Amino acid sequence: MNTLLGIREKIRNFYASYDVYFRPVIRFALAVFTFMMINTLTGYLTVLNNLFVLIILSVICAILPLNGIVAIGTTLIVAHCFGLGVEVGGFALVLYLVMILMYFRFASRDAMALLMTPIAFTLHAPLAVPMALGLLRGPLSCITIACGVLSWKFIETVNTVIEPMKNTSTDANSMLDVLQTLPTAFLSKDMILTLITFVVVVLVVSAVRKLLSSHSWEIGMILGAILYIFLEIAGGIILGVEVNYIELIISTLISIAVCLVLQLFYYTADYKRSEYLQFEDDKNYYYVKVTPKLKPRFEIDEVPESDPSEEDMMSTDHFTEKNHTEFEKKFEGINLQSRLEESLKTLNANTNAGDTNTITMPEIPSGETGEEPYDGEDDDYVPEGATELNSADEDDDPSDGKTRTFRRGFFTNLFSDAKEDEAFDEEDEAGDEETPEDSADEAEDSEE
Repeated sequence: MNTLLGIREKIRNFYASYDVYFRPVIRFALAVFTFMMINTLTGYLTVLNNLFVLIILSVICAILPLNGIVAIGTTLIVAHCFGLGVEVGGFALVLYLVMILMYFRFASRDAMALLMTPIAFTLHAPLAVPMALGLLRGPLSCITIACGVLSWKFIETVNTVIEPMKNTSTDANSMLDVLQTLPTAFLSKDMILTLITFVVVVLVVSAVRKLLSSHSWEIGMILGAILYIFLEIAGGIILGVEVNYIELIISTLISIAVCLVLQLFYYTADYKRSEYLQFEDDKNYYYVKVTPKLKPRFEIDEVPESDPSEEDMMSTDHFTEKNHTEFEKKFEGINLQSRLEESLKTLNANTNAGDTNTITMPEIPSGETGEEPYDGEDDDYVPEGATELNSADEDDDPSDGKTRTFRRGFFTNLFSDAKEDEAFDEEDEAGDEETPEDSADEAEDSEE
């Protein structure tokens, strides 16, 4: 199955790459085959039997949609019927006009099926068309299959019944004989049996495909084939129509094979991986079955083995080890616990002494942090944002000259700003006090 799926994907990709060129070529080939079959079965007008005319019409159909082939093919059939006789042409004109109107009104998307119906009868595999319509389309495709069956049976009736009658009859009453014989021969028991069987097959296969969620295509094909064989045999016995059983079975098997090819390209489901979902909203409950599509599993090339040293270099452990090594080398020989204890002792000593404006920096040995410690010789050294203490403050400092004591300028500025704000508030309050002169002026204003 994987091989078939791979071939399918290659065909799809190839067709998608050259879609612009394939579509006109397919339409041209289909038009040539259809027109040659019409000329072979009828061919009553010598003008239309010319190969040059057929090629020109096929080239025109290559640039038109598929319905263009339907319209031109119908025109050729009616024209050949007029070449056989006016009465035959008139009957064909009315019949095909009704069928074309029904077809373009309800099933204009089924042009391929309408064109393939006479071809399927010629290849002795007529069941392939109704089964394909039931699997790919819907109940309205009954109109398409009915038009195809009526068209094929009419051409067959004209070729086998009306043409010999026209060739042997010479009197003036031949037109009346043709008008009486044509409807009777056209609406034969064989045509009615075929029409009913195909319509039932389309309806049943379409219903099975829509109602069943698992293996709907396989069940529809099997049920359609059994139903077709049963109706043909039972209808042949009831209506007295001769049925070739061997040909019936062979044509059914060929039709099933054609539908299996269509399934490969249009519907490939992996039912083993189906999942069921259930959810709801304020109005409804939802039960959903999700079935993934079958995809080809291409062989994965073996990945070449990588060098173990490269894997070690790219691993996280390598970078962690490296970082740990550099960290240890940087702080090698430093007793962090003793340094922390000395800092805490110094902080406690400063707190007990009440010196909140000074911070004592402990001595750090040379080479431990990569920077040279302050040796106490630079008298101009003052940290940024700090002011140097006076000599009296320096005398109170218990350090041994290896440390530096300073006052933070931030706190000094903060306290000075606070004092200035208090003085400004006192001036505002003093200015707001009422004087005796102001009270006398207010009294005079009230008396006036």
